[in-house]
Amino acid sequence: MIVERLFALVSRILQQPWFLFAALTIGILLAGRSAMLRDPGTFWHVAAGEWMLRSGEILRADPFSFTFFGRPWTDDQWLAECGMATVVRSWGWDGLLLAVAVILSAFFAWLATRLLQTGLNLLPTVLLLGLVLLMASPQFHLRPLILTMVLLGVTMALLVDVESGRKSVRQLWWLTPLFAVWANLHGGVLAGIGSAGLCLTGWIVFGLPDSKPRVGRLGWRLELILLGGSLLLATLVNPYGLALPGEWLETLRMPLPALLDEHRRLTLDDPVIWAVFASAAIYLVALLGTWPRRPRLTWLVPLLWFVFALLRVRNAALFGIVGMVALADMLPHSSLGRWLERREWLASRRTIGRWQLLVAPLAVVLAAVGFSGTGMPARLSLTALAEVDSQRWPVALLPKLDTIARKEHAPVAIFNDLNFGGFLIYYQPRMQVFVDDRCSLYGQEFLLEYDRARRIEPERIDAWRQQYGFRYALVERGNAFDRYLGDSRQWALLGRSESASLYEYQRAGKGIERR
Repeated sequence: MIVERLFALVSRILQQPWFLFAALTIGILLAGRSAMLRDPGTFWHVAAGEWMLRSGEILRADPFSFTFFGRPWTDDQWLAECGMATVVRSWGWDGLLLAVAVILSAFFAWLATRLLQTGLNLLPTVLLLGLVLLMASPQFHLRPLILTMVLLGVTMALLVDVESGRKSVRQLWWLTPLFAVWANLHGGVLAGIGSAGLCLTGWIVFGLPDSKPRVGRLGWRLELILLGGSLLLATLVNPYGLALPGEWLETLRMPLPALLDEHRRLTLDDPVIWAVFASAAIYLVALLGTWPRRPRLTWLVPLLWFVFALLRVRNAALFGIVGMVALADMLPHSSLGRWLERREWLASRRTIGRWQLLVAPLAVVLAAVGFSGTGMPARLSLTALAEVDSQRWPVALLPKLDTIARKEHAPVAIFNDLNFGGFLIYYQPRMQVFVDDRCSLYGQEFLLEYDRARRIEPERIDAWRQQYGFRYALVERGNAFDRYLGDSRQWALLGRSESASLYEYQRAGKGIERR
């Protein structure tokens, strides 16, 4: 009897939102110590935010490169960058790591809670959550994309609840201010507009059989039409006006899969694709199990995101999230749910206090802020975990770069590989970079020219040197640029790190290697 009661108590604790949040927070902090600082965009996002906080103005032209300096630039993530810079200014990289870990942990604990509320047992819930985390974790970086994951999940949940009748159509109007804020945080608001637009269009045409829409004077279908228009107009509530959505569309037209790892296509040797296939199989079994019932439109949205996931790896996270929200709604209506019920893995719907997912994250943040106010060193006052990986970034070359910046008349133009652009922008503000991953700024033609030179025409660097007049080059160790510059009689090696090589142009003769 005691053992049974103890087992029941432990089981209840494990299913509590605060426990799921705590477990996810610890796991993300430990796993993300350096992994969440491996994206090249993280650094320039913070630098851009710091520039705006310091100047009190919105960025409207490029201040960081020498190739496109002063060129008009729409910074489509300006609001998130200001937030990131505020956190780093006050609590360092540890603070930003903690903030992102808290956001992610609270969100995924909330997703798991939606499954638990259907009556699903802890074990299958954890397995499903594990699949989603496997798909999403490659995108766990200190970047505004994190906010798109969260806001798309919130949007999908609201759409599901309205179609199921748990919430009224009138509550969909909350999406208007949400999308207005989202548009200034990240271009992923297009994912929300597309998902919501698909559902609104379907409801206007086919109706809302399971819901109880609040009928207004003009009718709820007209209300949905007006709502769709308001969602589009919400994206124009920004400092750039029409230029902001124009920036998103321009970025979508670019061949990003060939240039950036986060946009690559999934291949069979990538573990993420097997998580995508496994999740898709579970989702399709549940969807087919609802026959002969007419499927809700929100149950079909993950089909679209499955296709997008196969096209770009970053969309795998979004597929996993919308699929998990839809699955939680489908299970009670599917033969898969009845199969789970016979094996006592699914019980009747239950209520779980999700308020814990507001209190627990708030408690962690307040505790961290409280410690930081005691005068303790920044690395001790918070997680003491954030680490810039020297195997990924040229940390060991920072002293040499500092020496160059001090002896030269600032700003110093330096050729760099794309992945090092953000690092230089943040850690060497007195240097101007050749390129970074702000793809919409540099444009397709320039980026493809750089990519071709990086792969097969490294000698192109000499033509660029004559065009722009730079004297220094920071390139990835062992790539085509590194081999070419190392063999050239006009470039001298100044130093190497685990990840990079630093060269200086010599006017005549063979450069002498200096370390």
